[in-house]
Amino acid sequence: MKFWAGLLISLFGGLIGIGLFRESLKPLVPNLDDIHLDIASIIILLIGLIMTAFDHADQSKSMKQLEDEQKGRIIKQKLNFLKALNNLPKTKVILYGIQGDREAVKFANTIKNILVDVNWDVDGVWEDIIVGGIGFGVTIRETSTDTNSIGKIMNKIMNENHIATRVVVLTNSDLEQNQIEIIVGSRP
Repeated sequence: MKFWAGLLISLFGGLIGIGLFRESLKPLVPNLDDIHLDIASIIILLIGLIMTAFDHADQSKSMKQLEDEQKGRIIKQKLNFLKALNNLPKTKVILYGIQGDREAVKFANTIKNILVDVNWDVDGVWEDIIVGGIGFGVTIRETSTDTNSIGKIMNKIMNENHIATRVVVLTNSDLEQNQIEIIVGSRP
């Protein structure tokens, strides 16, 4: 639909441009008849519209290829993530999306759905304002300092799936030992 709307706008703009060009050309070349100017104008307009149509078709094809490629990549990431999480002990996860960052909340919901698929305990996605921001796209917070903690393993899994994350160990927190907190978003 957008393609045809763009084509009609181009046609309308071309007709206006041709009309203005034609009127400015008449005094310069008085030998040309109106019919010759009309034919030349229509030919130029058609050439421009055909070039625009081919350009739009190429762009549409490229966009479709990129969408299909991205869709396949996301499915592969999700399957890898599910497979890795199935091997871990079930953990309680608290998920936050930065308030006002729609993409962060949407991505946090995607993570929630994956965690629910592997039967982890997730109490929805909360929106919160983090004063000063977190400075990173995804932050995993936990209380464990163990090198093989769930938060560090989750960090490794996400990084292997090209989701940049970091782990923050909290010393004074009300998180239980077997809980992790995932904060998605980077707005302050």
